[in-house]
Amino acid sequence: MKSRLILIICSLLSCCVFTVAQKSANLRPKWVGNTPGNHRPEFYFIEVHSDGSTSLHGARVAVKQEIASNVERTDKVSVSEIFDDKSVQNYDTDNNAALQSTDSYQLHLTVEGASRPIKTRRIDEYWETVNRGGINVLDYHALYAVERNGSNADFSGISSVSSYGASGLWRSAIVPGWGQFYKGSVLKGGLMLGGTVALVGGIIYTETTRQDYMNKISKTHNAGNIREYKNRADNFALGRNICIGGLAALYVYNIIDAIVAPGARHIVVKKNSDSSGYALLPSITSDGGLALCGQITF
Repeated sequence: MKSRLILIICSLLSCCVFTVAQKSANLRPKWVGNTPGNHRPEFYFIEVHSDGSTSLHGARVAVKQEIASNVERTDKVSVSEIFDDKSVQNYDTDNNAALQSTDSYQLHLTVEGASRPIKTRRIDEYWETVNRGGINVLDYHALYAVERNGSNADFSGISSVSSYGASGLWRSAIVPGWGQFYKGSVLKGGLMLGGTVALVGGIIYTETTRQDYMNKISKTHNAGNIREYKNRADNFALGRNICIGGLAALYVYNIIDAIVAPGARHIVVKKNSDSSGYALLPSITSDGGLALCGQITF
């Protein structure tokens, strides 16, 4: 019986490991099904999808034509050729480990009879293994940045990250679990929020019941009843204190998790150095004194 139980546990663990291995990341990136908007005028994002390849390389090759079709629809042009233009990019995983992506293409457009190249670069990718008709295939998604026709785009400021800074912190500080929901950890957020509601409900119930027994003590002169009511009131006071302690511990864990735990990968685009902003610069006045001048760029 004991050996059978150990075998069952091992089988369950192996199934869990196998399930985890079927995804490229624990959390589905936020850009999947929600393509980021235009952050700069010189490029735009497109999401491509393949669900019939049995290998990662095959899936990456399969989406090349979809990239060309997206560009043709967006820029109202004709793509005549697609050239591989390999260059190394880095992106974060759920455990903050950097992975390298080397998938970039140069598309040759036919515009008014002339050939014109534009650049593309894969920013991130995500896949899950699904079984179809007894064959494992990849449900593959990739996000590409595409240079707009006639521009010279710089993709170096685009990155895929799993950190959220203070965005998750202040949300979880207001409502436990909100930061986890925001970062894409739906299950963890639900547990945080559900645990908070349950513990708050436990505090209210135990304190209300304790008060009821205290009221009963004040309305009786029977020594046996007073002793029984007091014991019950003390037990509910202990339960209340345990719930308060549990709520405090859960809240602290919720805050720490919101700060340090990685979330679903999302796209960050750094502003151009010549974009709008402000700066404080030292200066010298006409009479030789020191001054601090403000500079605003639009």
